[in-house]
Amino acid sequence: MTAPLLIVTGTGTGIGKTVVSTGLVAAWGRRGLSVAGLKPIESGIDPAAAAAGDVGELGRVSTFHVTRFTPPYLLVDPVSPHLAARREGREIDLRVIVDWVAPIRAAADATVLELPGGLFSPLTDTLTNANLLTALSPSKVVLVAPDRLGVIHDVLATTRAARAEGIAIDGLLLSSVTELDGSVGTNAAELARVLPTVPVLGVLPRAPAAALLPHLDAVLVALSLAQGTAAPRT
Repeated sequence: MTAPLLIVTGTGTGIGKTVVSTGLVAAWGRRGLSVAGLKPIESGIDPAAAAAGDVGELGRVSTFHVTRFTPPYLLVDPVSPHLAARREGREIDLRVIVDWVAPIRAAADATVLELPGGLFSPLTDTLTNANLLTALSPSKVVLVAPDRLGVIHDVLATTRAARAEGIAIDGLLLSSVTELDGSVGTNAAELARVLPTVPVLGVLPRAPAAALLPHLDAVLVALSLAQGTAAPRT
């Protein structure tokens, strides 16, 4: 059978997707699996220094050797991927990404893939991350959102737009924020009330990476992705 592909997306940028993605790779890898952590598109990164970016972080926690697979779109300008690509005279091609992911997914026991920006961030003038997600045919999709005022709107808007595109969100994970407001600590319960169709997988605390592993291991269990040492795949 095909190895599982877990896609991590979000309601926006700078909200903790890489922390979640690297933690999921590490938690899955501790179960004896060969796990690949991927980010096929990253802007604001010098291709010659990719190890300093999100791509490098994911590579370092992977138990599958992803460093031999250079992501197809490492873009210098720290702007939306479609703008960064345009400024370099390039256009992001979904087929290139799908073809890049396929052999990694075939060789690894499991793959975690982080999308850049929010679920509907543009990749070209006409395509968004949602189109890429659909093209990749993931096993599960996790939506990350910050535990702060406004998150209920952002999650409702994103999940409703996703549903209109035929995308199922399998779980929501809230990330803790540094600037507290009156909604912090209440958003998970409120989202469970107003959006009962998407399980709230928890609120990820601000803590060292090692301390997050039990929380993210519980996410894998909730998503039915907590298998241990891999058996031969067909």
